Amino acid sequence: MKIYIAQVALTVLCAGLLFVLWRWRPGIAGLAGSRETQRLEHAWRLWLACLLGGVLASAVFALAVDEPRETSLGYLRILLSTHAGEDSWMPMLRASAFLREHPEVPLYQGVFFGQHVKFQYPLTALLPLDLPQQLFGVPPEGVVRFFQFVSRISLVAIAVVFMQLFMGAIPAPPGGRVLHLPRRSVFALFGLSVLSVAMFYPLLRSEYHGQIQTLMTLAAGLALLAWQRDQPRLAGLMMGLCCIIKPQWGVVVVWALLRRQWQFAAVATAVTAAAGLFAVGVYGWRSVLDYVSVVSFLSRHGESYFINQSVNGLLHRLFFNGVNLQGAGLVWSGTDFPPYQPVVHLATVATSLLMLGMALVWRMGKRPSVVDLSLVMLTLTMASPIAWDHHYGLLLPVFAVAFPMALRQQPWGAWTLPVLGVTLALSCQSFVGPTNLLADSAWNVLQSYQFAGALMALALLYRLSWMEQPRAAEVRAGRSEPAAVTVY
Repeated sequence: MKIYIAQVALTVLCAGLLFVLWRWRPGIAGLAGSRETQRLEHAWRLWLACLLGGVLASAVFALAVDEPRETSLGYLRILLSTHAGEDSWMPMLRASAFLREHPEVPLYQGVFFGQHVKFQYPLTALLPLDLPQQLFGVPPEGVVRFFQFVSRISLVAIAVVFMQLFMGAIPAPPGGRVLHLPRRSVFALFGLSVLSVAMFYPLLRSEYHGQIQTLMTLAAGLALLAWQRDQPRLAGLMMGLCCIIKPQWGVVVVWALLRRQWQFAAVATAVTAAAGLFAVGVYGWRSVLDYVSVVSFLSRHGESYFINQSVNGLLHRLFFNGVNLQGAGLVWSGTDFPPYQPVVHLATVATSLLMLGMALVWRMGKRPSVVDLSLVMLTLTMASPIAWDHHYGLLLPVFAVAFPMALRQQPWGAWTLPVLGVTLALSCQSFVGPTNLLADSAWNVLQSYQFAGALMALALLYRLSWMEQPRAAEVRAGRSEPAAVTVY
């Protein structure tokens, strides 16, 4: 009852904030009136209006079906609590313990296939958790608590990255002038960025579960920020860190090589290769290469549970193949996978190849902008057989790039703002309560609403990238300069 009352109160508060934004159009504190600052305020105001609109729609639907928890507002309390999930860390601890206790047995055969623990990461991802235990005798629980703390703090860092990306996507004043922001305005923008993180459902879910995905979202955001500021080596470093967690992201190196982005590709490859060689030195070739069997199994089976927002998850549910809402008597099964379904497997492979192929060959003659890097990052997430809802936390830094540009370029004409609002609502908010009521019918395709929103975001990125191409001055320069901002 307390949760329901709190949810109603927060819903009313969101409705009030949305009304204030739309009716009175408040500005950013401390900004002097000018054409540039008006453009800045306009972009932030519309961003918050679209975000709040999605939060409000999600909250109303959740209350209507008596599922007040399954919204951004329902998960918001984790930011103010001591709750720390172990969704990534627990399987990592099990894997680490198995390596010490059974060094003669290939890790994945023993843990993933033998114990049915869903440790689906490469051994490079285990290094930061395992080395402090081996080298310094830090207890496993202490290492986990440290990473849980870092994960919580990283939400603040993601807010800073979001603010910088958003500002960089707004055009600089003409004539090379610098847009000066008072310190008061910077604090206000930082507060709005923190509010954006606090209302972004995929990030909240990631932190609630205790997912390493939160740290990967930060690394991906930093890569976009470095690319926006024309720092390809730093962007490559961040991409390399992402590849350590998800080796399939190595496709971004191929993408960079096709566009002759040598520095980016070299650094990303060097970081990934160094981590791989180090893992071989620590764990041996046998366990490292055994990860291939896990990748093969996951690509064949995927996941049918409703939060798998990919083509694979959509088709499993459409064929009623595997669990949708429950597995092994739990809300989610940590041991079960759907039975092999040839049609689902072939369709998953075909659509993944299609999406990745399009991203790789798209506009190869155009020097890639931050929109293009966003495009390939989002494609890598969506093309995976398993794309949990929290994996779409990546969309926060992507929208920081795309949203201001879309407002300026109007890629869908008069429909641009409504389409942005719908895209944000579907891809970044929860409609789990009402759509899960359709799980036992052919209408369960609506459970893939987040994947549909991500497709709309991907279409937006393609459209924005296409609109960049005809600008001869930008093509010659390599990429448009980010907005120059200083604080005084």
